[in-house]
Amino acid sequence: MQSRPIEAQKRAVFEARLLEKAIVPNSLGRLGELAVRLALIKEGPLTAPMHLLFASDHGITEEGVTHSPREITAQQCRSFAQGGGACSLFCRLGGIEQRVIDVGVDYLFDEGEAIIDYKVRRGTRNFLYERAMTEAECRSAMEAGRRCTRDAISDGCDVIIFGEMGVGNTTSASAIASALLDRDPSQVTGKGSGLSDAELEGKVAVIRRALTVHRERSPLGVLEAFGGFEIAAIVGGILEAAANGVVIIIDGVPVSAAALIAQRIDRAVTDSLICAHRSAMTGHDLILEALGCPPPLLDLSMQLGEGTGALAAWPLVRLASHLLTDLTSFEEAGVTDSTRILQARGLL
Repeated sequence: MQSRPIEAQKRAVFEARLLEKAIVPNSLGRLGELAVRLALIKEGPLTAPMHLLFASDHGITEEGVTHSPREITAQQCRSFAQGGGACSLFCRLGGIEQRVIDVGVDYLFDEGEAIIDYKVRRGTRNFLYERAMTEAECRSAMEAGRRCTRDAISDGCDVIIFGEMGVGNTTSASAIASALLDRDPSQVTGKGSGLSDAELEGKVAVIRRALTVHRERSPLGVLEAFGGFEIAAIVGGILEAAANGVVIIIDGVPVSAAALIAQRIDRAVTDSLICAHRSAMTGHDLILEALGCPPPLLDLSMQLGEGTGALAAWPLVRLASHLLTDLTSFEEAGVTDSTRILQARGLL
């Protein structure tokens, strides 16, 4: 099922509706622009956000691209499911339901740990030597993302915030960005969990070598070659959410890399994306530019992942979604219509 492009002719209707509100015209700036963009995706106040966090391990960690030991992926998943970690805190404070989904963690969780099991494999392969995923594995992970998104929508969700957890996944995301944007890895690769300058050079060198091993540049070919199962799941989730007219809030580099793949599969996906923040991670600007969305809502030098940047942006998204319906008009407020005054003077 393909995404539904925005009905652009409705933009003028929503913009006119905003001008009827009892505020100085255009005084809400980008918040007003966000209100119109949200209405084009899904008209009316947004009330039921959900955070879908997909997790997987990565074979590329065998090349020393991170200091974080592999077991942290499973440990963090367990912590999130128990309400720990930054993403869970942000969800509680923002009134956001959170679901943690295992699509490729190198660990077998107990049934009682509140972690949804869609495990495809216990981690991807080392993409320096072979494709990270087979075609069948990639499609299984994408379908897991679609199913979790459909379940969320069936449960009344109208906003989806995608998050990820996976030691080594910034390496996968950087390789994807480098391949799809035709950029040298040095332009889209950051230090991740805290590499030295020399170690960053090593990480870049690993990606450069891998790009010569895997030369296909179709979106699914790139995803199979370099992606993590969690990135593939988010690709599927984004495609499903966009096809159902649900607002999608995009986080940092791994989620944005997934959005880039989804966009290359279905260009109309862009219309459903809200870019939450500008990550401090190298290359995020280039990915956002390629996505072609309006500027991100926040610029806080964040680079944690987990969906935290998107979760931090939710209060602004929620506020903006209420403006066209709940903000009083000049007529309702009994206030002189300054919009008409400016229009009459040719100033608007």
